[in-house]
Amino acid sequence: MNPIDTRQILNWDQVKVHLQPNLCIECQLVPQQPLQCYRCQKLLCQTCHGDLKQKSRGPKIFCQKCKALNYFNPANNAIYQSYRDMVIGCVNRRYGCKVTLDYKKYQKHVEECEFQRIPCPSPGCFVTTLKRAKGDHLQVCEYVIETCQYCNKQFNRKSMAYHQEKCNGKDVQQIDLASLKSDFLRLRSKLDAAISQFEQSAEIALLEQKVIKQQLEIQQLKNNINQ
Repeated sequence: MNPIDTRQILNWDQVKVHLQPNLCIECQLVPQQPLQCYRCQKLLCQTCHGDLKQKSRGPKIFCQKCKALNYFNPANNAIYQSYRDMVIGCVNRRYGCKVTLDYKKYQKHVEECEFQRIPCPSPGCFVTTLKRAKGDHLQVCEYVIETCQYCNKQFNRKSMAYHQEKCNGKDVQQIDLASLKSDFLRLRSKLDAAISQFEQSAEIALLEQKVIKQQLEIQQLKNNINQ
């Protein structure tokens, strides 16, 4: 977690008396999840702690205050209490974010902030853009990976047009389309024949019903005459 620059603290003049003793002893910034020297109680931010730990190559870290190798443990609640009155401007303020936060909410906001600058995810593209504008950039980015509709191979958008002009799969697909068209016409012919046959069968059935009806009427007339 990156520490908070004191220039981001909008009410610095009001809180600096309480904050200055609790800044990171290395970078003089407000640490997030601070670590505290077990001997002198001075603080390190996570970034400086990581850098010093690499140099020390052991569990103990050289403390600038004690001038000795000491253990650094998570800070106590009193340290966090000293941070509670801060009014912090987002680190992305220069890019347009106007949000102000307290210490507890700061890190979560920074992780989600739509005004943070992020690199384009497309391989080979070195553009950085605002998180909120990522979609707009990807619509025009020449390095977005696309799949060829003919051979299913992947190329960036910049190379795709040239590839598709030369793609061997293009001819194969055209042959496949011709074959599919032929199969479709053959099936359509069979379907038309089946429909015609069905319609003829329906007409025959209708005629048979009429004949049966007429036979019944004739039989009824004969019965009436005999009576």
